[in-house]
Amino acid sequence: MTGRRLGAGGAGLGLVLLLSAGPPAHGGEVALGPSRFDMPAVFEGWTRREAGDGLVFERVFEPTGSRGGKGAAILIVAKPKPASGRFDDAFAAFVRSLKQIPSDDKPLTAKTGETLNGHRIRVEQRCCRTRDGIRMSAWHIGIATKTSEHFLMLLMLQTEREQEKPIREGFEALVGSFRPRPEDRGLALAPARGDGGLDGLYSRTRTQLRPNAFGGMDFTADQDTLLFDKGGFYTTDFPRDGDMAAHCRAEPTTCGTYTLKGGWFSANRIERVEVEDGFGRVSRSSEAFSRAKDQLTLGDVTYFAVPPFADGHRFDGTWNHSFGSSGAMGSVGGTHTLTLTPDGRFTREGGVGFSSTGGSMDGSTVVAGHSRRPVRAGRYTVSGYRLTLTDDGGSSEALSLFAPDRASDKLLVIGGANYLKQGR
Repeated sequence: MTGRRLGAGGAGLGLVLLLSAGPPAHGGEVALGPSRFDMPAVFEGWTRREAGDGLVFERVFEPTGSRGGKGAAILIVAKPKPASGRFDDAFAAFVRSLKQIPSDDKPLTAKTGETLNGHRIRVEQRCCRTRDGIRMSAWHIGIATKTSEHFLMLLMLQTEREQEKPIREGFEALVGSFRPRPEDRGLALAPARGDGGLDGLYSRTRTQLRPNAFGGMDFTADQDTLLFDKGGFYTTDFPRDGDMAAHCRAEPTTCGTYTLKGGWFSANRIERVEVEDGFGRVSRSSEAFSRAKDQLTLGDVTYFAVPPFADGHRFDGTWNHSFGSSGAMGSVGGTHTLTLTPDGRFTREGGVGFSSTGGSMDGSTVVAGHSRRPVRAGRYTVSGYRLTLTDDGGSSEALSLFAPDRASDKLLVIGGANYLKQGR
């Protein structure tokens, strides 16, 4: 693939990649041979070029600050190739096809799996310098059906951090929508006939030690949740409006589908399909299943039923969420406090403090500080698993809400964080 170089004003982008100006890309479905994909909005207006071996989309970014230089992003969707019978070798050759990108180093990310349509998929991320010394980030995707192989790449060169996140998310969405065959669907979960049968929220407490950024270990106690609907969807998150199907279309990486095996009331296995990432990788599992009055056991993990709060439920008390991390290199900690009263009022406040030794191992602090969260007050409403806070200025915030102990409000999980009730 050949083209022109950016000039000296292009911050040293000497890679022979950027092509001469072409027509702008538009949203909607794009066809390349028998394959189809959807063009996310972030790529609209990028220069589009039909090359001999596929489609190329590119954009040059102007610097946002006085000291910055130009950056560029290039998206390549290669034409489908007949199945070679050596997909891994073909993928490695695709990675090596751009000589300026070091392919002999270990990739930053390397994942394999299958898509919702049952095709093999490989995902690799490489960074952080080209052989010419240019800062870069590259994502390579390979998808293999029984009869064809498909390859996609996103390359970002000298782009600024705030530019990279929406481009990467757009690339994930594009790959997730990729349909190699006419009969394929994109990343759209769809329960099959006969799926479903469960309803409601189930939770378990999971504790672990986890390394932190300061060289220490944090002890965490998290609430893992599974919210089922009878139609065959489940999610580890909470739908904003209660519509599970709409939530799973918008946030597929929090969702899955499930099937109970062995009869409606005597099921002894559960089969699940769960979305692993925005690229469309899925995992499929089959586990032993049993249920009692207030609990489900999936494999060797038991979840307990958590009933929703009644609409208009009122609380009376103050709940506190504390967090912290520490190690040889520093520490950070803070607290958030939420007061809820029977007349429907709330008060919310908090603060964060931190210190850093700046790499010193003798314990001397070189940086320290703290900040306080502005006090907010207003009215609250409760509906099912949702707490809505509307402050006196009219700003509203919706948070997930449940109590792991169905007989007590001593512990509330609000927005995924554990809040302990103060006092009696």
